[in-house]
Amino acid sequence: MAVGISISVAPPPPRFERLPPPRRGYVWAPGYWRWSPHAHRHVWVDGGWLRLHPGRHYRPAHWVRHGQQWRFRPGYWGR
Repeated sequence: MAVGISISVAPPPPRFERLPPPRRGYVWAPGYWRWSPHAHRHVWVDGGWLRLHPGRHYRPAHWVRHGQQWRFRPGYWGR
């Protein structure tokens, strides 16, 4: 399991992404905001195509609010 981070700064709203044409055998992983400890702010990470993993579903990266904190959950392949 990947280790997430926890911060007190909420991420901005997701950006609109114009999806490139679909690719056979791939799934779109949407872009997301990551926290940059060097810049002390959120930085946008563009989405991209990931090769499908048979029998699995991609769970995109996202932020979850826990009280006053925001926890980042990286994208992963689930069953």
